[in-house]
Amino acid sequence: MALVQEFGYAVYGVPDLEGSVDFFRTVCQLEVSERRDDVVFLTADTRHAWIRLERRPQPGLIRLGFRVTGAAALAEIVTRLDRQQIASSPGGTLREDRIDNSLRFATPQNFEVELYEEQVVLPASPAPARGLRAMLHTVVFTDDVIAGRDFWKQTLDFRRSDQIEDLVVFLRCGNNYHHSIGLAKGEPGRLDHVCLLADDIDTVVRFRNHARAHHVKAEDMVRHTASGSVSVYLEEPSLGIGVEIATGHDVITDDSYNGRLLKAGPLTVDRWSGGFPDATPGGFVAGRGGGTAAGVTAARADG
Repeated sequence: MALVQEFGYAVYGVPDLEGSVDFFRTVCQLEVSERRDDVVFLTADTRHAWIRLERRPQPGLIRLGFRVTGAAALAEIVTRLDRQQIASSPGGTLREDRIDNSLRFATPQNFEVELYEEQVVLPASPAPARGLRAMLHTVVFTDDVIAGRDFWKQTLDFRRSDQIEDLVVFLRCGNNYHHSIGLAKGEPGRLDHVCLLADDIDTVVRFRNHARAHHVKAEDMVRHTASGSVSVYLEEPSLGIGVEIATGHDVITDDSYNGRLLKAGPLTVDRWSGGFPDATPGGFVAGRGGGTAAGVTAARADG
């Protein structure tokens, strides 16, 4: 049985709290579920938080929250952390963080993880119905993708869904979506993006057009070879936080599936990037396959 069920939320430090809240409300259509002087929780359904923003002098990822499958799973993870001599501490509380039975620890990939059994559920969603179904996954940078992959597999029982050489690995947990976390080669501990799952391609296109109407960077859509999803990437203007809006994300029900070792390149990032072959007087030649900017760096990581 899986130890971790799903990706729950991202906690991010922001110097301009109100400006970042406005981006997530106006462009991403999340809504505030709770507000304090220096902390704002935002959601798109009845779960208390998909995103938590904290006022900090310097921007950056604070922690990522994942829901475990139960108290026994949490106890097993503590045992595994102890074996590796990785310190853990009690996590957030109901009063301060709206979660129960939790712990926190720093991963070798230089970011903090919070595991929790339950999150407070709201009586009704404060957000407008915009076709968003879940906080699907996140991609974080690390200096050693292979070591990161092995840590998440051995300690948290994540499974590899696909891997792009030694540049990106996609790892799934109990909900069986293609990945709940991706680890990409780069500056350790830096958040590349979070992904919001949309109900259909119409919703993805609407978010792209809505973002552009608000002068927010939103590139053309891509179709990822790894996850199969159709996505558009938005970018928070002041911080460069990436937000992917995706639909059609693969669900893997075979527990033994260990994924593919994919070749890096434009077609791995975006199946659509090759276009059609060019017509010439003598017949057809191969298409240029120039690739796509795909928004933020996460798209190049096939998020």
